[in-house]
Amino acid sequence: MSFSVTEAGSLREYLQAWKKAMKTVPRFRERRLFDYRPEELMEDIMQAFQKPNNFFLIAKQQGKQKAVGVLGVTVTNSLGMLGRWEPVVTSKHKRSEIAEMLLTEAFSRLQQRGVPEAKCMLKFPISQPQAARWHNKLYKKCGFAEKSPSSIMLLADLSKVARKPSEAANLQITDGNDFSSKEFADFTQRAYMSTPEDRAVHMNDPFISDPKTCLSTLQAIREGKMGFSPPEFWLVAKLNNNIAGFIISFMPKRSEYRPTHGVIGELGVFPEHRRRGVAAALISETFKSFHRLGCKYSLVGTLKTNKSAIALYRKAGFYPVFELVDFEKTLGESTQSL
Repeated sequence: MSFSVTEAGSLREYLQAWKKAMKTVPRFRERRLFDYRPEELMEDIMQAFQKPNNFFLIAKQQGKQKAVGVLGVTVTNSLGMLGRWEPVVTSKHKRSEIAEMLLTEAFSRLQQRGVPEAKCMLKFPISQPQAARWHNKLYKKCGFAEKSPSSIMLLADLSKVARKPSEAANLQITDGNDFSSKEFADFTQRAYMSTPEDRAVHMNDPFISDPKTCLSTLQAIREGKMGFSPPEFWLVAKLNNNIAGFIISFMPKRSEYRPTHGVIGELGVFPEHRRRGVAAALISETFKSFHRLGCKYSLVGTLKTNKSAIALYRKAGFYPVFELVDFEKTLGESTQSL
C-alpha cells in the first residue's frame, strides 16, 4: 500500500481532512478548561492558511481521494512551527509510516524556504500521560529533541481560594512603579540563579538563565504584549525595608474559548528570605487584584523538576492540570535519515 503527500488545494479540503484525522485524538471530543478547543484550532488554521509562507499537507492513499493524514506548518522568520497535535493520521493508518512521510515533506519544504529550525509542543492532561505517547515517540524518532525539562501548568479556582492575611512579620508589599524592567530582570537572576540548587533547576530555561531573554520577556509583559499588566501586577515585597521578593502577572486578552483569568508570569523570593511567608503574601495580593478585575481563575507554570515551587503553588490553592513539552529540530542539509 503506497501513499502520497501533497499540499492542500484549498482551505476547505484541508479542514475536512483535518477534522477526519483529529477524531483519532480523544481530546478532540473533550471539553477541558484551558485546553485547546477544536473551534479555536480551526480558527487558527483559517487565519494561518491565508499567509503565503505557511503550508498545509495532506497524505492520501495513491489512487484514492480520501485523506489519511494531515500536517500544517506556520513559518515565522527562521522557525517552522507544527500544528497542535500534528501530524495526525486516521486510526486505520496509525501504524503506517504516513506521519513520518508528512514530517519528511515538511522538513524538505522548510529547507527550501531557508528555515533552519522546526518546533512543536505537546500539551496533555497530567492525569493522561498516555495521550501524548504516540506523538512523543514520533517526534523523537524523527529527530526532535526536548528543548528543556517539561513544565507543569497549574490552575486555581479563585472562588475557592481562601483569602488569608499575611503571616509574615514586618512585611510591606508595594507596586512596581518605582522599579524598571531591568531591575526586575536583576531580581529574577538573584531569586532564581543565586544558589547551586536554583541554578540546577533553572539553568536550561532561557527566560531565566539568559539575562537578555529575561529582560526582553519582562519588557514585553510590561508593554502589554502578553495581555493587561498594570502596576498592581508588578509587586515588590520588603522585609524590614529590604527587598525580599517580587511577583509579575498579566491578564491575557479575553477569548470566547476560555474564562477570564490571570497568569502569574514570575514569582521570586531571594534565598535569604525564603520560608518567611513572602511568596504566599505576594500570591495572595495578586489573587485580590485578579478577583477585583473579574478573573475567575489563575494560571501559573513551572518546571516539572521544580518540586519546591509546585508544593508552594499547591499550598496557595493551585492544582496541576497540564504538562507541556517543547521539542525542536535543527534542519540539516538532508532528511534522508528518516
